Amino acid sequence: MKRKSPYSGVVRHMRANWPTYLLTYLGVIVAFLVVGISLQAGWLSFVPLALAAALLLGYFFGAALWAAHQLYDLTGLRPDDVLFEMGRCESEDTLVVVDLGVRDTALRLSRRLTTGKIHVIDVYNPQWNTSQKLKRYRAHQPPAPQDPRLVWQNGRIDLFPLPNKSINTVFLCQVVSEFWQQGDRAALLQEINRILTPNGRILLAERVRSQTNWLVMGPGAVNLQSAEQWRDLLREAGFIVQKEQDLQGLIHCFRADKPTPAQARQLSLNLPI
Repeated sequence: MKRKSPYSGVVRHMRANWPTYLLTYLGVIVAFLVVGISLQAGWLSFVPLALAAALLLGYFFGAALWAAHQLYDLTGLRPDDVLFEMGRCESEDTLVVVDLGVRDTALRLSRRLTTGKIHVIDVYNPQWNTSQKLKRYRAHQPPAPQDPRLVWQNGRIDLFPLPNKSINTVFLCQVVSEFWQQGDRAALLQEINRILTPNGRILLAERVRSQTNWLVMGPGAVNLQSAEQWRDLLREAGFIVQKEQDLQGLIHCFRADKPTPAQARQLSLNLPI
């Protein structure tokens, strides 16, 4: 069996985001050309500006690669493993991974199972998920592997192919943020609530508006939600946020439980649980 490169996640990320990386790289080259031309022509006032532009673009290029390594490589932060531990999952459990055709989370989690099973529900819809990088990521995915621990299924954000109260644990790793409309996010979380048993748990990992992400993404971080906004979204969907863990400021992990009927009545009366 061919051994995967420790940087295979970064390679896939760059392939999916090649326009951004290409433009940044070309910007660095152009900035250095401007420096060279300015020095030859004696336009010394342009040199500091061009150098500053080259350094800034080079910084964001390197920062993006570092973040991709931490988020997607096996030697990085591995948020799916953190979620597995937060949820106190066992190797015999039946889990659900809500996916957008990327499959990485399900494949990594399957390595931790023995007799357990993962239902991988692909909820991708080009009308809801308009990201071009996600389309490119899906286009380069190999066929789904044949593994008795993995059940590949298609679904919608408002309709999973699973009965009510049938699952204890649902994973979502950088999935909910791909739905840019707040109503779509709420519909997805409500559908997860439907299939979870009382005291079942949702394990969520998302990039948040943090100091680290501002430094890595620059102005792009304005599109991220804060950790408090994710907490509010989970609570509005009827969950009780039990645990959180921040991973180097790049990604934030949540464990939120579905309340029992008794807990739900207490919440409706604003009583402490």
